[in-house]
Amino acid sequence: MLLIPALRSGLRPLVALGHSSFSTLTTSAAAVEAERTTRDGPRNDWSRDEIKSIYDSPILDLLFHGAQVHRHYHKFREVQQCTLLSIKTGGCSEDCSYCPQSSRYDTGLKAQKLMGKDPVMEAARKAKDAGSTRFCMGAAWRDTIGRKTNFNQILEYVKEIRTMGMEVCCTLGMIEKQQAEELKKAGLTAYNHNLDTSREYYPNIITTRSYDERLETLQHVREAGISVCSGGIIGLGEAEADRVGLLHTLATLPVHPESVPINALVAVKGTPLQDQKPVEIWEMIRMIASSRIIMPKAMVRLSAGRIRFSMPEQALCFMAGANSIFTGEKLLTTANNDYDADQLMFKILGLTPKAPSFSEAGTGTSVEPERWEAAVSL
Repeated sequence: MLLIPALRSGLRPLVALGHSSFSTLTTSAAAVEAERTTRDGPRNDWSRDEIKSIYDSPILDLLFHGAQVHRHYHKFREVQQCTLLSIKTGGCSEDCSYCPQSSRYDTGLKAQKLMGKDPVMEAARKAKDAGSTRFCMGAAWRDTIGRKTNFNQILEYVKEIRTMGMEVCCTLGMIEKQQAEELKKAGLTAYNHNLDTSREYYPNIITTRSYDERLETLQHVREAGISVCSGGIIGLGEAEADRVGLLHTLATLPVHPESVPINALVAVKGTPLQDQKPVEIWEMIRMIASSRIIMPKAMVRLSAGRIRFSMPEQALCFMAGANSIFTGEKLLTTANNDYDADQLMFKILGLTPKAPSFSEAGTGTSVEPERWEAAVSL
C-alpha cells in the first residue's frame, strides 16, 4: 500500500532504479573480458593494460568470472594429477636465484647422475597407480648440448612411459630444433620451459640464460608439434607489473601454451631468495583467474608452493580456474602435498581425475618463424 503513493508521485520503486547504471558502476574488467572470451573465444592480441585491468579486478570478481570461463571451456570438476620426478638432480651451472639445484649455492643438495631406466620406470608406474595421468621428468641442466648419451636415454624413457598409457613431459633446459623433433618422434606429449617472470625483471633472477633463449626453446617445441608447457613463479620479489608482464608475454604468443603452471616460490635456505616473504593465497588466485580469462583453453596448473595452502585455499584456486596439480612426495627437490591428503581433498571437493589426452596433447600447432619472431619481439 505504501508503494502506490510513491508510484503516483513519480518515484520509481527500488526494482526499477536503474539496474543497468548500477551494473555499469560495478562492472569489472574481469567481468567484461570473461564475457568476451566466452563469446568470441581466445585471442592473442592482448595489451598489457587490458591484462592489468583484469588482474586488478576485485578478487571476488576474478574468482566468479574465472570460474565462468573455466566452466565454459572445461569440465569444471575435472583436475589432472601429474607427477614430476627429478631424473638428474643438482650440479646445474645456471644461477637461477630461486633454485636449490644450482652449483653456485650451498643448499646441502648433492649433484647426482642421470637416473637409470629401472628406477624411472618404477616411479612412473607408482605415479600411475596413484592416479597421475601425466609423468614429467626434470633434469638440472642449462641445455642438452654435448649430452647425447643422456639425451638418448631420456628418449627411451619417453617411449617406455608412453606405452603405459600416460602423457609424458620433460624439462631439460634449452633444447635445439633437432632435439625437439627427436622428442616428438619418441612420443613426448609436452615440454616444460617456464619464462619465470617478466622480461624486465628477469635479469634480477637469472643471468646465465637470456629471456630470448627461453622463447627460442618454446619456438623449437612448438614447431616440432609438441605441446608447450610454460608459466612462471611469483614471490621472487617482483612487482605486480612483472606478473602482468609475464601473463602478457604468454598470452600474446602466436599460440597460447597448452599448459600454464603457476608456481609460488618455495624459499630454500642457501639460495639468494631464501628470505622472501611467502606468497599469499590471494596472489595465487589473481594469477590463476587472470590466466584462465586470457588463456581460456590452457590447463592452468596449481604447481609449486601448493603445500603451504589449506584445502579451502586450494578450493578457491580450483574455482578460479586451476585444473591440474602435481602429486607425489616431492616436486623436483622440494616437499609436495601428501597423497592421502590429496585423495581426501578430491573426495570432499567432489573433484574427478582427468584422463590422459592424446588426441589434443602433443599435437602442437606449427607456427611460421615470422609470426613467432614478431610476437616475441614485442
